[in-house]
Amino acid sequence: MKTRLFCNFCGNALETDVLEGKERQLCKSCLEVYYENPLPVASVILPNRHREVLLVKRAREPFKNMWCFPTGFAETGESIEDAALRELKEETGVNGKIIQLVDVGSHKNFFYGELLIVTFEAEKIGGEETPGDDALECGYFPVMSLPRLAFDSQERAIQKFIELKKDLWKMHDSFETLIESTVMNRIIYPGNLLSDELINAVQSNSKKIIELWLNDISTNPSTKAYHQFDRDELFSRAIFIIGQFEAWLKGEKGESEFKEFYSALGSQRKKDGIPLEELISSLSLLKKHIWMFTYSFGVWDKAVDIYRMFELGERLVYFFDKAAYYTVMGYKQKQ
Repeated sequence: MKTRLFCNFCGNALETDVLEGKERQLCKSCLEVYYENPLPVASVILPNRHREVLLVKRAREPFKNMWCFPTGFAETGESIEDAALRELKEETGVNGKIIQLVDVGSHKNFFYGELLIVTFEAEKIGGEETPGDDALECGYFPVMSLPRLAFDSQERAIQKFIELKKDLWKMHDSFETLIESTVMNRIIYPGNLLSDELINAVQSNSKKIIELWLNDISTNPSTKAYHQFDRDELFSRAIFIIGQFEAWLKGEKGESEFKEFYSALGSQRKKDGIPLEELISSLSLLKKHIWMFTYSFGVWDKAVDIYRMFELGERLVYFFDKAAYYTVMGYKQKQ
């Protein structure tokens, strides 16, 4: 890195002295002190919907032929955000919009000295991916398997980006699985869902949930016929339902077994003299207590925790809708 020899203001030779605990260049003629500050650099992570990020292959030194994010120095009178978007446009042809700050890090460069690199996430809003004058190529690479990047600060930034997106990607994958299965009209969900953790909690706390449900249906005006019903018989039925809940949702029990059980439940409750509307209400109340019990675990202050509750609610709605349908079918069958 080049150093100054003469003062910019009076032209006299510069000297070195210790000021404020650090060696600095100064001009003893006009008393100008030359502070060496890191140069501000803007860097951009531009992802696409396939979890790939846009990289450019450097056309110049340093690190010629290596890949990096669109990167460049901020100019005087330009904000660091504007510098990032300008570099993105110049190096890749893409017009972007800043989404969030990802990382601020330092880098020591042989050519330029100390750099302060500010990395943003940006979103594409226009343009076409075309390498600019400073880039040999540009293209998208899977975020989890990038080539070695030119700057170690960008290696750190991409790890922070992955950490920022981790929960969002989990929610997206879980939601895609949920929607796929719902469209296929199945209660079975292949693969893992984020709400599986709550389903497991339901299994572990089934007795507590059933006690809450029994207390409700034995006093609720919508289930009067259950007020004098044998509590032990209801408890054993409910234990079985919750015991099979996870098995049905995870595909360990098939649709035919699901239909057979709830059809038989409807038929039996008709023999017991339970009005159909009260039978359906009892199922709805069980659904309510499953959801409310999982909600009572704590305050959900993370987006992923809120999503788990939303997803569990959706699964419960679909599950108990089918359960009610088969129960009504069994209830209406001729004895």
